[in-house]
Amino acid sequence: MKAKYFRCIMVKKTGNSIEASQWQTVKDIVEEWELSELFTFKKSPLSIECKNGNKFIARGCDDVANLKSIKDPTDVWYEEFNQLTQTDFITTATTLRSNKVNIEQWASLNPEADGDFEEFWIYKIFFSENGRDIYQNFTSSWSIDLPNDEKYDFTFTSTHTVYQDNPHCKASRKAFLEQLATLDPYYYKVFTLGKWGNIQVGDPFCLTFDRKKHVGTTTLNRKYEVHLSLDFNVNPITCQVRQFYNNWYYGIESIKLDSSDIYKLCDYIQLKYRGCLFIVTGDATGQNTSALVQDGINYYTVIKSKLNLSVTQIRVPTVNPKVKDNRVLVNAFFTTVNCTFDPVNCKGLIFDLENVSVNDMGEIDKGDRSNPRKRADHLDGFRYDLNTFFKNILKM
Repeated sequence: MKAKYFRCIMVKKTGNSIEASQWQTVKDIVEEWELSELFTFKKSPLSIECKNGNKFIARGCDDVANLKSIKDPTDVWYEEFNQLTQTDFITTATTLRSNKVNIEQWASLNPEADGDFEEFWIYKIFFSENGRDIYQNFTSSWSIDLPNDEKYDFTFTSTHTVYQDNPHCKASRKAFLEQLATLDPYYYKVFTLGKWGNIQVGDPFCLTFDRKKHVGTTTLNRKYEVHLSLDFNVNPITCQVRQFYNNWYYGIESIKLDSSDIYKLCDYIQLKYRGCLFIVTGDATGQNTSALVQDGINYYTVIKSKLNLSVTQIRVPTVNPKVKDNRVLVNAFFTTVNCTFDPVNCKGLIFDLENVSVNDMGEIDKGDRSNPRKRADHLDGFRYDLNTFFKNILKM
């Protein structure tokens, strides 16, 4: 109402969800302050306009063309910011081209990431550097070098709020939020304490993996065989590296080389594990002749040649295990086999063990490669390894 020129984009992941959230929030405030005669609330297209010409305009990230078509926006309000991708953010931010006022962006979110929050783009950009902590209020900035020796400082402020910051929060609401500590510790952590968390898996593939019990530093022991288990995707190819000796399973490394092929993967293994005795298993489909490898030969032929292996060092079943049966094996493994997985080098596999879920048919929930929870690249290689060398534990 006071600004000479104000044109704010209300942004969410989907446009049809804005009316019930941001649009309705502004409408409720206007009515509470008895200012309705000064505003017009439109539903088609969804917008809010003040009599002085200033306005809110609604756009979803699912309609990029309309998002880019807004003329001279001054502000953007991202609601449920953690549901947006980095591409969504960049696409929206680049529409802010008005020279009439200083551009401002506002983001509201719960600190919840779909995947490992330490790898989440919002956390990495705004919170991971310089000891920043979402549980504190802070102002920070970074300097950008411009042509002709110019510089510009981007400044941002983070405000962390929980129910204790709201003097009007009712006792019943406080009690429920505290009760979450017993009902659901994860929701208590994120929605009561406001701490970063990873969105919980609905039906986890692996129920028995325990980070406290099964994660620890591992080192390569060149006295013993090195087992390689491969999963062949168009991109990336992944490989699980492990050893087993003294009745203990050691997860050494989860290899994922983006934009690579089987030749580059073999080169990597040769350099890092030079002199080791390899035993290879993995995806049974790798035995098929494929145009994905040079000269129409199959993956294991390449591995045998590149790593100088004998026939007995390659132990690949004729078909891949059924996921339903394999799920039982994976869960039995963590309850019967002593094992340790390196927290740094096996980070990809640990993420899959904690985050991959199954659908209603009991199959691994895959399909959306943009969602790290639905890839299971590392889990597949691990499953193939257990299927080849640890099926006997189901008989124990």
